[in-house]
Amino acid sequence: MVPYLYKMHMRKFLLFGLLLVSMLSACDKDDNDPAPGERPDERLEKTLGEYKSQLVSAEHGWKATLFPEGGAGYSFLFRFLENDRVVTLSDISAAAATTPLESTYRLKAGQQPSLLFDTYTYLHVLADPDASKSGGEWGQGRSSDYEFSFEEVSPDSIVLTGNYNGSRLVLVRATAEEASNYIPRINEQILAFEGINNFSLYFKQLTIGGQSFDIKVNTTLRTITFTYDDGSGVKSFTTGYYYTLEGVRLLQPLQIGDLTIASFNDLEYQAAQSRVDVTVNGVTGSIREASKPANIDTQLARAFYNNPANGTYWLTEGFVVEGVEDAFQLSTLPDFSLLVYWPKFDDVEGTPYDLMGFVFGNSIRYGPAAVPSFPRDGRIIFQELGMLGEVPAEHAPIIEAFTKQWTDPEGYYVVQTSPSTYDLVSAKDAKTWISFE
Repeated sequence: MVPYLYKMHMRKFLLFGLLLVSMLSACDKDDNDPAPGERPDERLEKTLGEYKSQLVSAEHGWKATLFPEGGAGYSFLFRFLENDRVVTLSDISAAAATTPLESTYRLKAGQQPSLLFDTYTYLHVLADPDASKSGGEWGQGRSSDYEFSFEEVSPDSIVLTGNYNGSRLVLVRATAEEASNYIPRINEQILAFEGINNFSLYFKQLTIGGQSFDIKVNTTLRTITFTYDDGSGVKSFTTGYYYTLEGVRLLQPLQIGDLTIASFNDLEYQAAQSRVDVTVNGVTGSIREASKPANIDTQLARAFYNNPANGTYWLTEGFVVEGVEDAFQLSTLPDFSLLVYWPKFDDVEGTPYDLMGFVFGNSIRYGPAAVPSFPRDGRIIFQELGMLGEVPAEHAPIIEAFTKQWTDPEGYYVVQTSPSTYDLVSAKDAKTWISFE
């Protein structure tokens, strides 16, 4: 009986031990359980609720500036509603500045609390992969965002960062007056500054306190390029910009010696004089059209000639005359595709000549040949050599007019518009130009 009793006692001891461990574990678990509302998911839900309350509490909405990863800056006015709707105005277009667009939003949990504009609104235009929507790159638009993580939050401002492209969105609580006037007043600055698009001449010059800068403005992408002489040679500087209630602000200021240009204020478009009046650092100045550049890089013509973007030739769609694209109506030629400018296409008795080839379908059918020259003043001049290939009689008037312009004896000033694009501008009057990529 002893062995049997021994086994029974051991079983009771074992059961008692297991019960004790279970009770101790339960006590430990109870002691370590978070208090109600302290679990991570509960804290996150509470934070999201607080953020939504703050967004909705702005009775007159939020002024906002978006800085896409693709460059420049854009203004918005958001009014967040309790029912997860948001009403938006923006300066991305004239229509967006005057027509409120209502869409939906939501706050969601992730690695960080996020604000998602989850149906199409003006923010989505800048992120749209269709380049025709924003002027950006096909497949990515302006590399912008419509889903953002909260980075900094205070009662009157919120800073967010795009979850996919890293765009920066800054919200500031609006007043009643700003709710009705913020985007319209910014739109007034846009209309004044974009008066430069009405200039008939290619060159635009900014003059401030006796100093002149050539500027080239892309009002679609909101970039501006300054060309200037700093005493050691001609330099170029390109930056994005955005609009404020006071005018235009550069993303990166231009610094030349003691001069800093960070913004253009007090914008006024003078249509009759083809001029935009501005102030820079409190000094009155103007942007005017000009028939020749104020600062000429005499090496650019040869750089363009010797370094085609693909190593062999340049592509173009033809001449612009006083802002009118395809001024010689090349697109009316049946099956016409584009033009190929081919430097050093061939030579005649040791003299290289160029070809401006007219491409139909996938092949060059004909084109004028010309011998280039490079005067010391930085121009490039094309002297007509003859026509390669046969020009159909019905094409002749267009080709003759084009060739006459191409081989104008006064030639062209050369302007570099990006690392791989150039414009050639008529030295005769700057009313005609042609772009290459």
